[in-house]
Amino acid sequence: FGSRARETLLEKQLPLARNAMRIIWCCIFIFCVPTHSSISSEISCVSMVQRQALAVVPGGRKPRPWEVNNYIIANYHKAGAFLSDSLTRTILEILGAPKEVFGHVEYPCYSSGSDSFLHLCHNMEAPFLVYTDAFNASVESAERLKSGSKKLLVAGFVRDPLEMVASAYCYHHAGEELGNQMFPVKEIMQMGPEEGTQVTATALLPLAEWMTSVFENPDNNTLRLEFDDLTKSSAGFDLGVQRLLDHFFGAGTDLISKPERFHITEAAKELDANRNPWATTVVNSSHELAEHSSNPVCKEVAHSILHKSLNPALFARYKDLQRRLGYPVHAM
Repeated sequence: FGSRARETLLEKQLPLARNAMRIIWCCIFIFCVPTHSSISSEISCVSMVQRQALAVVPGGRKPRPWEVNNYIIANYHKAGAFLSDSLTRTILEILGAPKEVFGHVEYPCYSSGSDSFLHLCHNMEAPFLVYTDAFNASVESAERLKSGSKKLLVAGFVRDPLEMVASAYCYHHAGEELGNQMFPVKEIMQMGPEEGTQVTATALLPLAEWMTSVFENPDNNTLRLEFDDLTKSSAGFDLGVQRLLDHFFGAGTDLISKPERFHITEAAKELDANRNPWATTVVNSSHELAEHSSNPVCKEVAHSILHKSLNPALFARYKDLQRRLGYPVHAM
């Protein structure tokens, strides 16, 4: 072509290019839809371009959730530790996650034996972590920095701190978790409710403070799940599972399919103690079946004693935590 021919061709192509760009931008704005968080009414938009970027990874397949985001489930002593761990494993098993995707962090980070199942800290750089008695606001900040360009989504099981104390006293008084290094279990076994709740409350206070530091004012990337709501009824359990799945994977099918969601929901029902009496039975360090729930009669007595005889300064600390977490605060 001569120069005049090239100019004529360019003049014909420019309107087509402009129209193409108008169509692209129109689609982008059309697909910019509001999504409302349960925590705030802030509106976010996902454009078609972003959705297409999310939908394909090298090889032409949809990405798995851990390739897009990092995940943390936090739990604390007598506030759903075994439930949250079992639920996480159920989710990842159904999603077909390789073993390197899952890791566990616990404080203190000790091992009870040579069996890898008993190494309480393992694969701590995994994209899907369960934190037991170890997650606080400072750790959360560090994990968000470490997450880099990937979003970090956090979920945690939360409970009234004084309910945790009563449950922990009764649990250890019955001789459970003799190898626990945070609580003097053998001594608690010999203590009555007044002395035992005092010792237990002292040992559990740091964990309750860490829990509060994360979940008193959760942001949009942090989901607070009430342990007692999940255990009170099957309806509450099912709702909690759905909230967790929505928080981690969204309500659509970008990260998990409808069949995967269905199978997770159904499999999780086995962990509901209201449906399955064996749900609170776990394998202990001696590879024996052990009951992980606390005696309800003992808990009622311990709770009453706490409000009558706990050291006033310690009781004031717990009342402050209750207040910050939004639980009812009762005078001694």
